[in-house]
Amino acid sequence: MSNVFEYSTKDLIHLTNSWSQDEPFELSQFDEELRKRWEAAMKNGVFRYDIDHITTRIIPGPKHYVAQLNLPRAKERRKPQDIRSINQPFNGSEFNFTWVDQKEVVFYLKRKNCQSALRKCETVEDGIHDGAQQVDSEDGFEAKQVMYNGMSDSQILSKTDCNRNAVIINVSPMEYGHVLLVPHIDACLTQMLTESSIQACLEMILLSKHRGFRIGFNSLCAFASVNHLHFHAYYLEHELIIDHCPAQHLVGGLHEMTAIPVPGFAFQLHNSTVKDLSRHVYKVSSFFHKADIAHNLFINRGVVFGEERHSVNTTVRVFIWPRRKFIGTKSAEEFNVASIELAGHLPIREEKGYETLTEECVDAIIADSQLPHGHYEQLKQQLVEMFTPAHSLQES
Repeated sequence: MSNVFEYSTKDLIHLTNSWSQDEPFELSQFDEELRKRWEAAMKNGVFRYDIDHITTRIIPGPKHYVAQLNLPRAKERRKPQDIRSINQPFNGSEFNFTWVDQKEVVFYLKRKNCQSALRKCETVEDGIHDGAQQVDSEDGFEAKQVMYNGMSDSQILSKTDCNRNAVIINVSPMEYGHVLLVPHIDACLTQMLTESSIQACLEMILLSKHRGFRIGFNSLCAFASVNHLHFHAYYLEHELIIDHCPAQHLVGGLHEMTAIPVPGFAFQLHNSTVKDLSRHVYKVSSFFHKADIAHNLFINRGVVFGEERHSVNTTVRVFIWPRRKFIGTKSAEEFNVASIELAGHLPIREEKGYETLTEECVDAIIADSQLPHGHYEQLKQQLVEMFTPAHSLQES
């Protein structure tokens, strides 16, 4: 069985059933292959626990937060690394995804006609990254990946292998199909968004026909637990507020979402292209990074902005939240506030909270992660200026 899933732009699915249609979940070839291999890994005991114990509770209220009790994940997941800065460099002596056993690899995503030279990071323990050599930094590519956010996309891609976008099971699964997308795994990039990694995520979600397939990213100091560039992807067969909430147009493709207590910014694939959307999202994340702002990102299927919840016009939505830093702490006993929680999905780590949480309590926990109002408004104004056509032309 090949460990490469090859695809072309013809395989990307732009329209799925909306949640309001209440029709069975549909699966693409990508979904079927991912789910088959994920289930095989579960059957073969690769995971730390199964997911049969997970229970779900829709918290009463207009937001319909989806709470799930998953006690084994709270107890058995790998201890998060000590993250002190959003600029913290990659450390090859700490756990990273080149260490994982080959049996944890679902497959590698490969876009047809993708060609790039392979450069590998410094040698680490045996695993999928064997025979590695240190990255050559004399031509501008930083071996330790401390400052690559200022690099062009072509600089990164020319030093890595586009066939090594690894999809790896999360051995402490949060939900069915929980995997990690690790773009350019051999480059050992730090947990910072790049334009090419955002594009890989958009293509991954477009390969799925399941309206509940979702992708999340947590920056350093925003509950990333491993400092090696990765995204969480999983299936959730429940509608979230993020799938239909309104987004107010600001300028160009930039929108604002204020439906939950932490306001953020939003884009959609509707009337755009994968490449342009990747560039716009990266423009925001790069701005946040340079401003030393922790942030979370979430990608999902949902209704086109401006459409009613019951609309059948669906698209890919992208949300990115600037937020207060968390350094070596947790936000609450019930749950941390990371990308999926900001989307309305709450993996609860203790039984009492699962049974008693109200929407008001959830709102209060989430609100604790927001930036001071004045700081957020300043960031919003700066982004509006950045996306104003005259400013964009000056930049180019």
